[in-house]
Amino acid sequence: MNKIDVVLFDLGNVLVDLGSDDRFSSIFQVDASDASQLWEQWLRSPAVKAFDKGEISLFAFADQLLEEMGSDRSRDDFIQTFVAWPLGLFDGAKELLACIPAHYHRAVLSNTNDAHWGRILDEMGLAGLFHSYFASHQMGKVKPDPAAFIHVMDELGVSGERILFLDDNQLNIESARRLGMHAEQVKGVEDAKKILYNYKII
Repeated sequence: MNKIDVVLFDLGNVLVDLGSDDRFSSIFQVDASDASQLWEQWLRSPAVKAFDKGEISLFAFADQLLEEMGSDRSRDDFIQTFVAWPLGLFDGAKELLACIPAHYHRAVLSNTNDAHWGRILDEMGLAGLFHSYFASHQMGKVKPDPAAFIHVMDELGVSGERILFLDDNQLNIESARRLGMHAEQVKGVEDAKKILYNYKII
């Protein structure tokens, strides 16, 4: 196995609890019967991509997404539930990060936005726990677009084979692997811990 220098974490559904698929469907008023299709639809949404790239405001995002979904829900009601979507860190998330030896570069690559980023860093306490933070709305690039992963490699000065990427979405995993990264799909802290153990990082 090639040497890993960087452990790159997605946040939602890896370290940050977004709740169940039923909660997703209630917030966005979509059918949650097929979770993978639900998340693929989310990643492919033009409104989501524009907001996560920092191109539009929260209000414009709400209006555009509600129009995409054909929803007559009020903008204010949607925004209130959307801002509250991330519930907090999974139990054991900070402890898991603390277990990673200091010689590994800990980094975040997350599709996120202005409405959630401050909560994640400050309210949930992830500020200062990583060496590098790559937030889509600050980069202007989103997963699974290759440009997001290339940006990380360029900024860190490392090739893909020196990076272990943990993400909950298969589309993102496949994109990272095509660029040479070690990429593993995980759901929550326990899955992440198993992968880090298998790679002999912890």
